[in-house]
Amino acid sequence: MSVQAKEVKVKKSRKPVMSLERKNSFFGYIFTLPIIIGLAFVYLPVLFQSLMYSFGDINITNEGWQVSWAGWQNYNQALFVEEGFLRTVIESIGTLLPQILIVIIFAFFMANILNQKFRGRTIARVIFFIPVIISTGIVSELDSMSSMLDVYNSGGKMETGGASGANIFGYNQIEELITNTLNNATLSNIVIGAVDSLYSVITSSGVQMLVFLAGLQGISVNMYEAAKVEGATGWEVFWKISFPMISPLILVNLIYTVIDLFLKSDNAAIQFINRYLDNASTYEVASAFSWIYTIVILLFVGIVFLLVKKLIVYQD
Repeated sequence: MSVQAKEVKVKKSRKPVMSLERKNSFFGYIFTLPIIIGLAFVYLPVLFQSLMYSFGDINITNEGWQVSWAGWQNYNQALFVEEGFLRTVIESIGTLLPQILIVIIFAFFMANILNQKFRGRTIARVIFFIPVIISTGIVSELDSMSSMLDVYNSGGKMETGGASGANIFGYNQIEELITNTLNNATLSNIVIGAVDSLYSVITSSGVQMLVFLAGLQGISVNMYEAAKVEGATGWEVFWKISFPMISPLILVNLIYTVIDLFLKSDNAAIQFINRYLDNASTYEVASAFSWIYTIVILLFVGIVFLLVKKLIVYQD
């Protein structure tokens, strides 16, 4: 056998080598396979059924639910007849806008602190992530409370009077202090709202905090050391290294926060829709409410993406 024939035989016997990029993509699909299966066989049929209900007229019989085509009737009722729905959605968006910013800022601030080297750092990280883990069961009942005022009142910590009957501490004094300090009604309402929803902010920022922390830990230490050698201050290091390197994660956390807060059970729009879902006679209108609200969320996510993507710095 000639040398060329041997080389051809060796080449044919070699197995195709998968590139690193394709290998990573393959393992990515393997890890997301349960989600893909669940989406295909559980969520998509439910979404299709909900869409069918929103365009239909449901009649409950002994044989079950019978759906007949009703066109845009349910959407017309949702938008023009049930006036409280659009008003509730607009008010909900106005309430969530400052809360979204507060959650992102709080998560980013705490991630920078937890990324520093200090004693008990691991314990501190666990403590800040505990609310995300235990925000089910009995603890989740706190979400039904409208504000921190309810928490204080339930513990008997509000409006404590002294011997003369004067108030030593009260929620009204906090509001008055914030209002007088800021001297701006709009800004004061935002700050008071942030204090009022402190529990919600902490429980809503655990995942974002973890994402920011992972991003900060992924930044090469050599970059910080080089900046210190060049005499850069901590403020300059933050804006020139930390913030640009972590900017893609800001967009990820923004989108996650928008979807998370918009779909929370204590959201006024979600509660409005659930009231209609509890009544079988208005189920088709509730389905129309749900799809309209879904479109609002998608539009909001698109607006956030268009506004923030220009600030994102992608590292090659």
